[in-house]
Amino acid sequence: MKITDLEIDGFGVWHNLKLTNLSPRLTSFYGANEAGKTTVMQFVRSVLYGVTPGRRKRYLPPVDGGQPGGALGIADGELRFRASRIADRGPDDVGRVICTASDGATGGDRLLREALADVDEVTYSNVFAVSLDEIQELNMLSGTKAGEWIYRLTSGLDRVSLYDVIQELGANREALLSDRGQSSQIV
Repeated sequence: MKITDLEIDGFGVWHNLKLTNLSPRLTSFYGANEAGKTTVMQFVRSVLYGVTPGRRKRYLPPVDGGQPGGALGIADGELRFRASRIADRGPDDVGRVICTASDGATGGDRLLREALADVDEVTYSNVFAVSLDEIQELNMLSGTKAGEWIYRLTSGLDRVSLYDVIQELGANREALLSDRGQSSQIV
């Protein structure tokens, strides 16, 4: 799945923001502090996964007007569609998703769920949308620790880090194959 463009109707400081022709490989947002980079990232998360109470509190209602939400252009293989989410039905509304295919047919969130391929929000946030907080944390680590942290960050699936699994398997293997530091009796 690739996000091809985004259109924010109203979310935090953004109103009528349209970004088109996003890179099919990697998109990076940069700018001065308080420019709205995190707001764009949280908008993308909101369209994909819903407007959480924390996002609602911080980004809604939109500062400069507009409907609370917007749309993402999504490409998934040959399939192209727009996923729109507007959260205007009350304080507990996560926003209903409407997917519009390139032929104009509309439907619920089936296309979006299929394009996300069971990637939950935690995995998405750890692998595909790294924020300034995570990057700043790297600055405080040594080279080895930073490498280990990046590996953990990008390898976690279903909230379980591949790094931690490999470490645990190694420890279990050592425990099975050795007898208190002695060679194993298993041939």
